[in-house]
Amino acid sequence: MNAVRSRSVIALVRRKGFRDFLNLGLKYKYWYLAVIVLQLGGTGASLMLADTSRRLFDGGQSLTRDELTSIIIAIVCFVVLGLLCTTFARICNQIINTNVVFTMRQIVLSKLIDLSLSEHESRHSSRSQNLLFNELEVFKHFIVFDILKLISLPISFVAVGVYLLNVNPLLGIAAILVGPLQLLSNVVVKESYKKLVAKQQENGEEVFFHLGETLSGMREIKMNQLETSVIHRFGEVCKRGIKLWVDIEKMEAIRDLVRMIPEKLGYLLGIGIGAVLMVDGQIGPGALVAFITLLDRVSAPFNDITWIINSLQRVSAGTESLLDTMEMEPEDKGGDLILKPMSPSIEFDKVSFAYPDSLPVLTNVSFRIAPGQSMALVGPSGGGKSTIIKLLYRVYKPQEGTIRINGIPIEDYTLESLRQCLAAVTQDIYLFDGTIRDNIAVGHQDAGAKEIHIAAELSQSIDFIEALPDKFDTRVGERGIKLSQGQKQRIAIARAILRQSSILVLDEPTSALDVETESLFQQQLADWSGDSTKIIIAHRLSTIRNVDVVVFLEKGQVRETGSPTALIRSGGRFMDYWEKQQITEFVG
Repeated sequence: MNAVRSRSVIALVRRKGFRDFLNLGLKYKYWYLAVIVLQLGGTGASLMLADTSRRLFDGGQSLTRDELTSIIIAIVCFVVLGLLCTTFARICNQIINTNVVFTMRQIVLSKLIDLSLSEHESRHSSRSQNLLFNELEVFKHFIVFDILKLISLPISFVAVGVYLLNVNPLLGIAAILVGPLQLLSNVVVKESYKKLVAKQQENGEEVFFHLGETLSGMREIKMNQLETSVIHRFGEVCKRGIKLWVDIEKMEAIRDLVRMIPEKLGYLLGIGIGAVLMVDGQIGPGALVAFITLLDRVSAPFNDITWIINSLQRVSAGTESLLDTMEMEPEDKGGDLILKPMSPSIEFDKVSFAYPDSLPVLTNVSFRIAPGQSMALVGPSGGGKSTIIKLLYRVYKPQEGTIRINGIPIEDYTLESLRQCLAAVTQDIYLFDGTIRDNIAVGHQDAGAKEIHIAAELSQSIDFIEALPDKFDTRVGERGIKLSQGQKQRIAIARAILRQSSILVLDEPTSALDVETESLFQQQLADWSGDSTKIIIAHRLSTIRNVDVVVFLEKGQVRETGSPTALIRSGGRFMDYWEKQQITEFVG
């Protein structure tokens, strides 16, 4: 987990990510204005109700029946008006709340998608989920509710304060002094409160982490009988979370006590002063009633300001990761050149690369693939084969050297056009929770039924698809859980076939296929891949029978390069692999 960090409220307000979220309110400014008007309308109704009540109690028995009737009707009208303003303000507030939540999640999700894949590889998925739910919820409350109070409550305070001063200056001053004293509660346990909120936020991330790990690894948990261990670990995380919640509630209870003391003292003081003034004949009973009625309206702004400060402290302590993410630079979109969908050449020229805080993975790697050629990357695990593909996709940038396509550095091409020309079949196959049809067409949304059917035939998928009850409309489940690994691999191959890309990357494309299906795949590879330039990562040498060139990688360096037959005849590391797998097809 990240170390606890806590910024001051002033530093928080200065952050770009914070201001960007505040600007979101401008999109719904008319709804905000409607809520403010309705809230002020409710304050006006309370003032009129208090003033009418004052007239009623001051008039007493001297009121005529007609005057009494009109006062009662006015009181009913002001009560109804206050209820209507409160109800419609609540409805408008909920409209703002719903829209802001969805818009904020869309903004954050768009930001996460815009980040580079290397950034996503360096963070756990539960961290991003925590941003979209826990941290966003904290921020949403401030934007939706607290900003409205910051605008409307000062106006309400001034209006009610002026009215009470007009009724009686001494009572007005007593009421006005209550509010500022409530702000003292913000000073109590301020720093400790912020630190606890930050720890609580980290605990929330940890909860999301354990939930995500458990739900995604349910098969392994069941097969390895890890249920008790997983539940125990999650229980420990929850215990820490419960303790943090209790500690925070204790601190908030102390703050509430400090806040309520001035309010109650002000109430008692006002009652005492008002009673003395009334007995002395300086005010009537109605003035005292108006004071009691409106005291909450005077103290409410300061009461809410205290909560707003608390909310800001929660935002400051609990949304650090969210703001950091919003202020990250998006993925580099590359240069202005468009890579055209034609068979290209690919060249790695003295490329070296190391992952952050890691030893070098590639050192001075050089090779070239001519347009339309097929190249196999072979070698022990950890040699850098998959890293070469990530560099080609520009997931990462090499620290040294240059990668060129058609003689031009790949940084000069737009990232969109580069990746449009690439199609990959990897070992780690991800299928979306949709139909087989959807998963084949995921990279080619406009594909028709005939094109999808042809892709399924070429990938050796058609037989098992046609055997399913719903055929192409069969849902595959989360991550393709309803399909076998071999079936998922064939769907991934069909997906790549449908893209018809000019650069085809096959990372152990037949590792989950049986021998017969693999043989059919190899026979048809040349037909459906056409003139594509092909890169094949292989541990099973049977998958590279017909490649033009082999690059043998070991410990991040190119050890051998040449045709399969030439490398076997020369006697070297590739021949060692050939002998261990007892492959005879390359012998000329």
